[in-house]
Amino acid sequence: MVSAVTAAGVAFIVLVHTAIAAFGARFFRLTLDTRWGSIVYTLVLLPLVYVPTTLVFGALGLGAGAFGSSGQLIVVTWAFPFFLGWSVDLFWMPSPEELENLPDKPNDQ
Repeated sequence: MVSAVTAAGVAFIVLVHTAIAAFGARFFRLTLDTRWGSIVYTLVLLPLVYVPTTLVFGALGLGAGAFGSSGQLIVVTWAFPFFLGWSVDLFWMPSPEELENLPDKPNDQ
């Protein structure tokens, strides 16, 4: 049985990783010109950000002993927050084309 403190630690990790994924995906969608560029950067760079945050949270003891296997750990603390955060950006935030107050892109000269 998992204690309430361990469950709260896992929930905190999921919340932080979801926020990282949502903000990162939004940043790439707003700053990159191509759709594929934002997808590739989101798929490659956001999981790399999860590595140091997972190491820090593990060193703090958050969620220690909550999972029986490393597969469960990766799905709950990496995959689920990644796709949840990405879906928040894709489905609930307006597309970059709908935003009016974006700064102009510098001209390539």
